[in-house]
Parts: sequence; C-alpha cells; structure tokens
Amino acid sequence: MNITVFSFTKNGEDINIRLMDILKNNNISSYTMPKYISDSRMKAFTDLKETVKEHFSDDAIIFVGATGIAIRSIAPYVKDKFSDPAVLVIDELGRYVISLLSGHVGGANELAEYIGGALGATPIITTATDINGEFAVDVFAKKHSLIISSRKLAKDVSAALLDKKAVDIDSDIDGINVEDIQKKLNPLNEDCELRVRITDRVYDDDVLTLIPKDIYLGVGCKKNTNSQKMWDFVNEVLKEEGIDIRAVKAVGSIDIKKDENAIKELADKLLVPFNTFSKDELNEVEGEFNESDFVKQTVGVGNVCERSVLIQCNNLILKKTAKDGMTLAIGRGLYGISDS
Repeated sequence: MNITVFSFTKNGEDINIRLMDILKNNNISSYTMPKYISDSRMKAFTDLKETVKEHFSDDAIIFVGATGIAIRSIAPYVKDKFSDPAVLVIDELGRYVISLLSGHVGGANELAEYIGGALGATPIITTATDINGEFAVDVFAKKHSLIISSRKLAKDVSAALLDKKAVDIDSDIDGINVEDIQKKLNPLNEDCELRVRITDRVYDDDVLTLIPKDIYLGVGCKKNTNSQKMWDFVNEVLKEEGIDIRAVKAVGSIDIKKDENAIKELADKLLVPFNTFSKDELNEVEGEFNESDFVKQTVGVGNVCERSVLIQCNNLILKKTAKDGMTLAIGRGLYGISDS
C-alpha cells in the first residue's frame, strides 16, 4: 500500500516514527513540521493542503493530530467512498485510532484495527453495519475482488439489513460459497424485495450483482478494422450470451495483431490487458477447433480466437462467432485462479 502520514507536534512525531516501523512493509511517505524532523525517513511540508492533494491518490492517509486538521485538509478532495483513500486520525498520545473516511471500500476500518493493535490504542469505528454486526456488501465485494453493479442498490441493501429486513443472496460462481451468509440474511427463506447475486451474468436492474473478473475474450479481425465496429460486435455478443461486460478480465489474440487499433482500443475501453501469443504458442493449444485454411495460410494458425481463449483459461463457453471479418470466442476462468 501507498500510505502517507502527517504529524504536527513533537509527541505526534514520535507516533509518526512508530507508524513507519509498524507499516514498514508498505510504501510510506512521512511528513512533519520542519522543526520536528529527527528521522531521515521524514520530510517537511510547507503547505499541508497541497501536500495532501499530492497524496490523495494514495491508498491511505494518516493524520497524527486533531480531527479538525484532517477534515479541513481533505475537504477539497473528497469525492465518494468508492474512490477516496482510507483516512485515519490518531491523537498525538496514541490513545485512539479513528477511522474517518472510506472505512469499508478504502479499508480504513481494517487499518485502524491493525494500527490500534500495534500501538495499544483503541480503534474508533463508526460505520453502522460494523457496530451493529451486520453484513457489509462493500466489504464483501472488496474482500473477494468483486465489482458492485449499483451503488444505490448497495446502499439499499445496507439500509434494509440495518432495519432488520431479510435480503436474498446467492452465488453463481464456483469458489464463492454464501450458504452461511444466506442463513444470516434470510433465515426464514422468505421472498425478498432485495436480491444480491455474485455472478458474471446479467440480471434485472433491481438485482444487486457483485461481479468477478473471470471472462476471457479471444478476438481476431481484418487489418484496419473499425474500432467502433469491434466494440459494438463484442457488446452485441456478450449481451446475447447474457454476460456482464464488466466481468471481462483480459483480451487475447495472435502477436501479429499487437498493434491492431480495434483490439487495442477494445482492451483499453474494458480497462483490461491485451495479451498476445505467437503462432507456435497458439498451435500448441489442444482441442477441437473450427479451423480456417485461409487464416492458417495467412497467420500460421487456423483458429486464433478460440485458441487465444484457451491459452488464458481452460473453459471455452462460446466457440468462434464471426461478423464482418471479426471473430470472437469467450471463456470463463476459475474464480481466484490467475491467468494461465
């Protein structure tokens, strides 16, 4: 993690130095007033708000001092809990560690518990689901690297649980078992207004889906294919298959297509890697494929898209589909298993 620590007094500097040792396995930036620097790892700040601005993309910011200083320093940069860093405040005597901002998604609550244990301080947690011992959908999503389909529905689920209403939850994903959570959130197995699904499938808009990155695309296309046509083609096929486009983890193709704009821009729009493979690597992939003699004569392998899927994962769920010189195959990887 990238963590920035600020302190403002001599006592605060002592806590600051202890934090650098406690969090030494992370990338730490430590700041204090120029007159209090006594450790070579520390830096002086002159403009607190500007320095906070520089580090607001970090994973966590810790203030050793008053909460008022922290609030005024971060106020101009706060956006939402899905993008803000974890912000903690520790009093200069090290008695309390307050989770101030991004307790769940940002991990401030977890970090406060950890630092509190190391300092012998009391962690202060104020998020409602935590203090009431309720299931927190955003914490669950972060723990399992899942994308939350709707922030509004996530808030609705939390509100319902705090009001002691039943919520239906289930998982379509092997490797994520929610049977114990089901019993807790819906002990009477009743029909529920709110439903949560851990899935890479498309559900109705009133269902909160928690989406794993487990879908692999294999693509091919003619040279200089229009990028928008490729994007529309992939969207159309995924929609027909009922697959959420946010579940795509990687795009693959043959290495001679590494500079093909249509595929590069597809991966860029999806915010995923574009993996390329040599003809020899693709030819080594075992399986029954819909081979094209023309493609084999042109690039040295008879089926690019299906082989590009199976070199990334071992489960081909849609064989080659073609349109206007573009080809697409789709695979589903195992949850929790990295790219092969």
